[in-house]
Amino acid sequence: MDSKYNIPEDEISVAAYYVWKKHIDYSTLCWHLAEHQLYIEKNFTNAPKNMIVKRAEQIFDARPPYDILCWLIGELSLYINKKTTNR
Repeated sequence: MDSKYNIPEDEISVAAYYVWKKHIDYSTLCWHLAEHQLYIEKNFTNAPKNMIVKRAEQIFDARPPYDILCWLIGELSLYINKKTTNR
């Protein structure tokens, strides 16, 4: 997979592994992905809960595979960390 955030694949792979290793249930992963996406979209501020609920439902309904959710959360976590520590 290519990272649209210019993060090396091997770093994303490690981050995704650590997400996967926690054995988080599917709906919670959808919630975490929604939070991460909206945090970035809202210029690194927390989104209102109703927006997160709606996005999490959209993600859940799309039914991405568990490993893809882990990958995306790992990627966005690295991106958020990179952007917020360099401020």
